[in-house]
Amino acid sequence: MLASLTIHNFVLIEDATLEFRPGLNVLTGETGAGKTLLTRALGLLMGERAEDGLVGTSAPDALIQAVFELDDVDVRDIPGEAKALVGGLEGGELIVSRRLGKEGRNRCFVNDTVLTLGAMGMIVGGLLSFAGQHEYRRLLDPRYQLTVLDQWAGADVVTLAQEFRDAFIRASDAARKLEEARAGRDSRYRELGTLRFEVDELTDARVSLEEEQTLVTEQRLLSRAEEILRGVGAAATFLSGEADETDAGTLIAQAGRQLSGLAGIDADLDRISDALTDIQYQTAEVARDLHTYASRISVDPVRLAAVNDRLKLYTDLARKYGGSTAGAITHLKRATERLAALENEEVDLERLEEARAAYAARALDLAAVLSEKRRQAAPLLEEAVAAQLDGLGMPSARLRIAVESTPGWEGLHETGADSVEFLLMANPGRPARTLARTASGGELSRVLLAIKCALAGVGGNETLVFDEIDAGIGGRTAVAVANKLRELAGRSQLIVVTHLAQVAALADRHYVIDKVTRDATTVARLSPLTGDDVVQELCRMLGGRPGDTEALAHARELRDRAADGLLD
Repeated sequence: MLASLTIHNFVLIEDATLEFRPGLNVLTGETGAGKTLLTRALGLLMGERAEDGLVGTSAPDALIQAVFELDDVDVRDIPGEAKALVGGLEGGELIVSRRLGKEGRNRCFVNDTVLTLGAMGMIVGGLLSFAGQHEYRRLLDPRYQLTVLDQWAGADVVTLAQEFRDAFIRASDAARKLEEARAGRDSRYRELGTLRFEVDELTDARVSLEEEQTLVTEQRLLSRAEEILRGVGAAATFLSGEADETDAGTLIAQAGRQLSGLAGIDADLDRISDALTDIQYQTAEVARDLHTYASRISVDPVRLAAVNDRLKLYTDLARKYGGSTAGAITHLKRATERLAALENEEVDLERLEEARAAYAARALDLAAVLSEKRRQAAPLLEEAVAAQLDGLGMPSARLRIAVESTPGWEGLHETGADSVEFLLMANPGRPARTLARTASGGELSRVLLAIKCALAGVGGNETLVFDEIDAGIGGRTAVAVANKLRELAGRSQLIVVTHLAQVAALADRHYVIDKVTRDATTVARLSPLTGDDVVQELCRMLGGRPGDTEALAHARELRDRAADGLLD
């Protein structure tokens, strides 16, 4: 049960606290006074998105806070995942708050625990049920009609519908994976072929950084072999020619002999002579090294061609695989790893097909059971709604529920194999037609109320919020609707925004909203009514002027008639 609702700085409402009772709670007021602010506030607690302009001018943020009194049934109806977010819930007081900032920041609290908007909506959604003018349009939607039928059929069917949805999603995912595997098979085979070619090519080439450097050095020598031989030979001859007495070695030897005759005269000169002797030996050694080096050099066009071909292979592979020999070696490593991974990831299409078939069979079995339960529930809901319509001034009206099932996997969707459509036979002898083509606004209101009344005896005991469900209704029909709401209030707590005096007269708690101007600022004021104040408001709702004694007498009579519980 919703025990109280506190609103601070919300649009035109500066500060208001509404305390609700079990039974029928009503909110009335002039057109444009702001009656929908109450239902808008409750909608925000149920997880609706907040648009700009909801924060008033008296503070930087707005606060909406509801206090619920929970019993075991209330706790049961709150989703388990939502209860887990607040550490579990027990019977007793539950405080739900939402704070709106002007900059768009929202904060949601449940018993002082900060929650996401969606989590808060899950908790409050199990405690409040909305029936507003927007729901008339939902009533025309076959998907909503299917939801109503499932709710009527009971918690077992609602659970079965969820089980089917889970099975359908699993089957759809399995079908998608199978299709992706089939579509990816050719691509995988192409990649495998490419990788095998690359790995074979690079492996057969046996490239290495060491060999490449050796080949570069060898190519440099072979390509200039003749030039090297000429230069080395000439240098060796200049140092130690066999026939030429003017080679460097001979000249140094002659110089040494000139100094050897002067040995022992001066120590400095002896050191110079010794150094010249060392140069003579070094010159001879360098000459021998040059002859030895020249003997290793050969002009070999065949070998040069082979080296050039090998280096060209290195260049070609580098161009294909990373721009360098190091890049080609890295590519070989990665390609080898990818090839091994792909070969080990052989897609088992047969296994995927078996999984898809098993999930699809499960979904089809659940859909068949769900369809049968819906067909069984449909005539029972028709009878329950007919009984309610009889008390709403539509004794001859009948609701017909058409349940059509499409066989096979292709006929499944997330709600099963069924499409449901509500048809209304408003008058005897006339064919049943869709609500959109048959029902007037007043008839839609009564059909919706009849459905809500029928559903009120099924499942939980959430608070029902009606936002002008009596739109388009007047006269004796208004009395019938008022009595039906009063009757429904005996089983569930109701919060009704209404313009009908007949409904207001039957209220257990009556609030009125009006606009006042203070300090050049317009604010909306919510006030509880009792005693003569109730009579004055009923008089206004009946069209009477202030001080109109006849209208006041009519209002008082209406209130007195309502005191017995129902209007006659």
